[in-house]
Amino acid sequence: MPGWDEAADWYAGMVADPARGFNDLAASTALELLGDVRGRGVLDLGCGEGHVSRRLARAGARVVGVDPTARLVELARGAEAAEPLGIRYELGRAERLDGFGDGTFAAVCAVLVLHHTDPLDAALGEVRRVLRAGGALVAVVPHPVLDHPGAGWVDGRRVVGRYTDERFWSTSTGGPVKAVHNIGWHHRTLATWINALAGCGFRIERLVEPLGRGDWRGLPRFLAVRCSS
Repeated sequence: MPGWDEAADWYAGMVADPARGFNDLAASTALELLGDVRGRGVLDLGCGEGHVSRRLARAGARVVGVDPTARLVELARGAEAAEPLGIRYELGRAERLDGFGDGTFAAVCAVLVLHHTDPLDAALGEVRRVLRAGGALVAVVPHPVLDHPGAGWVDGRRVVGRYTDERFWSTSTGGPVKAVHNIGWHHRTLATWINALAGCGFRIERLVEPLGRGDWRGLPRFLAVRCSS
């Protein structure tokens, strides 16, 4: 099964092309939920090659990006060197943010990352720890009802698969990575997501379900949430 180290360059190329995938929709949704970030310290959790970090910095935020994949951090730092925006990138995992003190950030932005974390409670606990009192967590994940093991397309309709089967899953067949599905993620039901946030002390302020395009037209592609600590 391929991992992020093997998929890093493929992923960077995919993110760079708005016609491929839905990363631009996920990022735009997150920034809309965050609101005005001018002058605020924001942690871009699971920053990848830095596309969300750069959007945050251009909007006026003071950004730190963290990601566990060395190649993606290398690409992010290369983009920062080519176009300095004042972003700092660090290697690190969401489940253990040892490099950051309590109450360091006004906001944490987690775009398409928390479904890759395990255990989820550890990641959410660390996010709450590094947030200031009243700080915001904005998270975007694939819509758990429509994107999970066994879900797919039948005659142009999205059909539900094994929605209640909470586990790590991947569609890898051993070939080159062509989708994040091939790398896989931890599927969790909607109830598990909401209860995990509440259990870690977050107060949900807003939920949105941005619609996709193409086959996904009229269907929610993501579940996005804004919480306060």
